[in-house]
Amino acid sequence: MNKQELLNEGYLSAYITGDVTAADSEQIAAFIDADAEVRAEYNDLQKTLELLAFHGSLAPASHVKQRLMQNEAVIKNVDFINTSAKLRTSRWMMAASISLALMTSIAALYFWTQWQNTDFRLAQLTARNIELAENYNLVNQELSNIRQDLAVIISPEFQRIILKGTENAIDAKAVVYWNPAEEELFLNSSNLARLSEEEQYQLWALVDGVPIDAGVFDASSGTFQIMKKIGAADAFAVTVEKAGGAENPTLSTMQVYAEVIG
Repeated sequence: MNKQELLNEGYLSAYITGDVTAADSEQIAAFIDADAEVRAEYNDLQKTLELLAFHGSLAPASHVKQRLMQNEAVIKNVDFINTSAKLRTSRWMMAASISLALMTSIAALYFWTQWQNTDFRLAQLTARNIELAENYNLVNQELSNIRQDLAVIISPEFQRIILKGTENAIDAKAVVYWNPAEEELFLNSSNLARLSEEEQYQLWALVDGVPIDAGVFDASSGTFQIMKKIGAADAFAVTVEKAGGAENPTLSTMQVYAEVIG
């Protein structure tokens, strides 16, 4: 053991009551002889325990003492018995006080450790529950989006129009889902290439050759996007414009195009 363990973990109290091993007793005695701080703590502890022991002793009633004074032989015998009883009481009170102090310290340390562990586990469970709730909300939102997308895809009210690549992007492709009665328009742009931050794609509806803005989008922002309401169209096309869109399409950047049939 080291000095701090000796001073803080009750070894001196156990040494006074004889509740240490022979090896520990020799080591503690060596500390007391060699270290002034340990020796002072040892002396203070002895005095404290003695005060606790004598504080708990019982004094005889006054009339008992008067009767005993009448017989000198009895007095001598009783004095011897009283002295022995005081010594036994003192030792018992000292041992009981030390035991109570040790038990109290051990119990306090145990419950403090249990409280710390419980508090840590509670924090872990709270964080885990928050994470699960966030994941649940995220998954639930994704499921809702999937249901909405599926409802659009399978609905007979929506026309499915495939926009094929132009000379600017031969392999490009996009799909428009359009419900003219409700003026609803959805776009699947998963096959379009990503653009720089300064550019965006823009969807156009052509009515009698006049382009109508159907909304700007980024190919990386999602594969199934809600576009602006369009009630009439003869064709759809996608061009590359500056970020934020343009009032009129830049025909030289047209990526995909398709006419509405029927």
